Amino acid sequence: MVAWGKGLMQSDDDYDIANDLSDMCDCDLIYPTEDEGRSETIKKLNDGLFSQKLEKILAADFRPATSYHKRERIAIIFTMLAMELGVIIEPRYLRMLKVLRPMLPTLEQQLQLVTALDEYKNDGTPWETGSKGLIDTKKSAERGPNKFDLGDEFWFSGLGFSSDEVPASEMVSKVCMNCGERDVDLRCSRCKMARYCDANCQRAEWPLHKKVCQPREGVRRCVSYIVHP
Repeated sequence: MVAWGKGLMQSDDDYDIANDLSDMCDCDLIYPTEDEGRSETIKKLNDGLFSQKLEKILAADFRPATSYHKRERIAIIFTMLAMELGVIIEPRYLRMLKVLRPMLPTLEQQLQLVTALDEYKNDGTPWETGSKGLIDTKKSAERGPNKFDLGDEFWFSGLGFSSDEVPASEMVSKVCMNCGERDVDLRCSRCKMARYCDANCQRAEWPLHKKVCQPREGVRRCVSYIVHP
């Protein structure tokens, strides 16, 4: 598998999944145009296609188009693509996706999913994923770091953000990684990225967190320059 970053949609496999999903839905989920094609895709998904296909993916007898793709990751990628379009998603599906979070292999991917599930407005406002594509990642590496871009594979903090808001500047969880509470301060001293309500939540989460926790010298920070009216 070719991967150019630690985030979601930063590997050939994820794009293969997205292409398989586009075929399943008979519409372009990755690069829909800004005109009638995009509107038609959103309408189809909002009119029940998203729920229908997600239920199919989650069914015990589901067989992916590519045999080695895991249905849990397919469900996550499908939901993230729908969020990028601003599709209205039933709250029960968003709650369900939280359960799948430990199956993501990197902390960066887990933080992207947790942030999207917590902050997605679900009112038609598109979500901006914090991952750069392969071409943008290469261009950033060639340019090198600057004030508004660290020259790596992420946009701004890398967490992702609602398209009508300014992105965060730090790649740190905004909610407790165990219970989902907001306004939390206790931070994992090892990875510097995961936050918790208290020591109890941190201990409860540790069996899962230790699988993706890696020592880091500091927090990834990137200033945002986007200003929305």
